[in-house]
Amino acid sequence: MGNEILGWDLRTVFQQSCVDLGVNVDLRAVVNDSVATILSHMHADPRCKIGVIVGTGVNASVKVPITCLDEEKLSRCNPQDLERYVECILNTELSMFGTDILPRTRWDVELDAANEKPGFQPFEMMVSGRYIAEVARYIIRDTVLKFRPSSAVPAGLDTEYGLDASTMSVVERELDIHFARQQFLARHPCKEGRLNLTIEEMKFIRAAFYAVSSRAAAVVAAGILALAVSALPPPTPGDGDEIVVAATGSVIEKYSGFRLRVQEFLNLLGHRRGKKIVLAVTEDSSIWGAAVAAAIN
Repeated sequence: MGNEILGWDLRTVFQQSCVDLGVNVDLRAVVNDSVATILSHMHADPRCKIGVIVGTGVNASVKVPITCLDEEKLSRCNPQDLERYVECILNTELSMFGTDILPRTRWDVELDAANEKPGFQPFEMMVSGRYIAEVARYIIRDTVLKFRPSSAVPAGLDTEYGLDASTMSVVERELDIHFARQQFLARHPCKEGRLNLTIEEMKFIRAAFYAVSSRAAAVVAAGILALAVSALPPPTPGDGDEIVVAATGSVIEKYSGFRLRVQEFLNLLGHRRGKKIVLAVTEDSSIWGAAVAAAIN
């Protein structure tokens, strides 16, 4: 499908489809989710220079001078726009970065090899809700479950993508390990109630969840800092000393303690680079960002 519409003007296509269906719609803008995220916040806070999504998928956008575009992209821009605007928003497709840069464990290698497109999205495979749960399942499979008979394996943990990031979040959130085990087994009961997980096994599982999600938070922070250092121009006197990052997505909004850990890593890494970077959660940004794009067009 992607190759079929390559080079098409999506606004024209959508608008014509509305006409064909007899729907009275005036389409003003077409934006993807990462661009909508930054648009939803930057109109109210000029310090917002980056937008990031961390949910089932991952992406980021960044506001840069229009002169950062290469000649090929500039040649496709409306000349009047080039005279009118000095900045633009770039969709970075951050999920595709990280090849031969991000350190991988054997579980990361296994996950990538099983993917439909190995090597396609190395960044996303370390941080998105879909993939961190599968990495955690691999770890549990090769440790706790390795010493259990198949009849005593909690339901779903022997199935591809049988563990959900929401379960990881619930287990991490519960301070009482007995209640955490209860919550986990409610989602993944042992077959026929045989050999329920011991407290020591549950402690290991929770530690594995925390390790995987903390690594994801660190990688997200590193990606944000990389954009701040490599893509943003030097600050001007009126910019202030903070870079605000509009953030959305189920993982960064709802995963227990995830946003706080990303911020802590940003504080640590940013201090080393002389950058003060602050996360600002923007709920429903896909809707508000599209509305802002339509309003300014």
